[in-house]
Amino acid sequence: MALVTIEYYQGTFLGEPIAAVDFPRYELRAEELILGLIRSTEAEVATLSEALQTAVKKAICAQIEYFQEYGIGVAVYGKEAGGGFTVGKVSVNNGSSTAAASGARSMIAPAAYVYLEQTGLLDPAVPTAGMPPQYWGWFV
Repeated sequence: MALVTIEYYQGTFLGEPIAAVDFPRYELRAEELILGLIRSTEAEVATLSEALQTAVKKAICAQIEYFQEYGIGVAVYGKEAGGGFTVGKVSVNNGSSTAAASGARSMIAPAAYVYLEQTGLLDPAVPTAGMPPQYWGWFV
């Protein structure tokens, strides 16, 4: 079950309008990214305080809006619209260099970081519920 419903997105978060048919796909991709970012699962988020759950939901909503702004293909898969090519760190699309624009754009919405940065969920040193301890190096 999704952490964010279309009712929460439109009614509580007041997100940018999105077609109901597209919402599940956008929500799933956004949820996967945010849960990966905080190194958690949906079940683990359910055990968090209400304030932390709200921060995670808002981050997911911000990510959905980010997908709408930049396109889900660009934000998730790095696909560029139209013709062009990439060599190393330089991309040329329709005769113009997009190296700076592509490099500056992150897969994660900046607003998602804002919602999560004060929660402690972004700190890899802070253990999350149900997660095994992280070991550094080759030997366990």
